[in-house]
Amino acid sequence: MYFNLKAVKLSIYRSSFILLLFYLPACDTAEQNVSYEWHGRTMGTTYQVKVTGTTIKKSKYGQLATQIDSALKSVNAKMSTYDPQSEISIINKSRDTGPINVSHSLYTVLEASIDLFNKSEGAFDITVAPLVNLWGFGPEKPENKVPDKTKIEKALLNTGSGNLNLSGQNMIRKKIPGLQIDLSAIAKGYGVDVVTELMELYRFDNYMVEVGGEVRVMGKNAGNVCWKIGIDQPKHASLPGQQLEGVLCLTDVSVATSGDYRNYFYHDGQYFSHTINPDSGYPVNHNLASVTIIAASCMMADGLATATMVMGPDKGFQWIENMAGVEAMLIERLDENNFKVMYTQGFEKYLEKE
Repeated sequence: MYFNLKAVKLSIYRSSFILLLFYLPACDTAEQNVSYEWHGRTMGTTYQVKVTGTTIKKSKYGQLATQIDSALKSVNAKMSTYDPQSEISIINKSRDTGPINVSHSLYTVLEASIDLFNKSEGAFDITVAPLVNLWGFGPEKPENKVPDKTKIEKALLNTGSGNLNLSGQNMIRKKIPGLQIDLSAIAKGYGVDVVTELMELYRFDNYMVEVGGEVRVMGKNAGNVCWKIGIDQPKHASLPGQQLEGVLCLTDVSVATSGDYRNYFYHDGQYFSHTINPDSGYPVNHNLASVTIIAASCMMADGLATATMVMGPDKGFQWIENMAGVEAMLIERLDENNFKVMYTQGFEKYLEKE
C-alpha cells in the first residue's frame, strides 16, 4: 500500500518538470512511531513535511507550520515568474544593464545555476525564459502549437547564461537588456533545502520534506524503516502511481526527477516537452523520458535532472556517471509501452528489493 501524492501541473513553475514520486509507508507489521505532518500549497503546487520519532508540543507544532509556510512563501516571492511583483519578475521586466542588487537567497540560486551551466556545457540554462514563454510553458496560456521559426530565432538572441554576470556581494548584471531568467528547474529544490535547514535547526532526526515532488529525507519514516519513494513509469497521459518503475529506500539524501510525460503538448502527431534545448530553442528531441537524480542537495538534484534531460540518454548518462556523490536512473522510451532503464554504478543500492 502507498500514499499517492497527487501530481499537479505547476501554475507558477509550469516550465519545470513534474516529479512523480509516491511515499510508501512500512508494512502494517512494523513498529509505528509517532508522526507529525504539515502540508499546504506553494509555487503553484503542493508541499508536505513529515517528522517522526519525536514528540512535538502543540505550541511548537503551530510554530513550525507558520515557519514552513513563511519560508516557502519567501522563496516564491523571490523566484516566481508567475508573480509580476516577485523579485525575478521585476528583474526580467527591467532592461537595465547596470549592476542590480539582489537578495541573498536569489543570488545563491543564481550562483548555483551559473555553476551548473558551466559544468553542463550549457545544457542547464536559466535564461531560456523567452523560449519557455514562446512555447507556451510560461505564465501565458499555452497555445499547444509550434511557434514560427523566426520567433524562435529572435528569442534565442536574448538567451545565454554567459550574458549574466555575478560579481559577488549579491550583485548581478545583465549584458543584454532582453535577458530574462526562469528558475523553474531549480527553485523547488532550493525550497526543499530551505525547509530542510529549518528541520535541522530543530534538530529532528527523522523527517521528509517535499515540494512539488522534489524530496529530502532524513532518518526513518513512521514505520521505523527507510523512506520509501516510488518512481512512475513515464507513460504519456498516465495517472500518477498507475505503474511504478521502481521503489527507492532512502535516508539522508535528496531526490528529484525530470521527465517529458506530464508537462507537454501534442501537435500534428508529435509530443513537445516543456524541457527546452538552449542551443536549438526547441523542446528536446530524443528518447530520454525520465531522469531521477539522488544527491545531497535537493537544489542540485533538481538542476542535474533537467540538465541530463537536455543532454539525452547517452551523453547525460556518462556525465552523471562521472560525477562524484551523485547517482541517477535514466529511463529511455523505446515506444509508448516499452522502456530501457539505465542506472549509474551506485544507484541500485537505493532500490527496494522485490
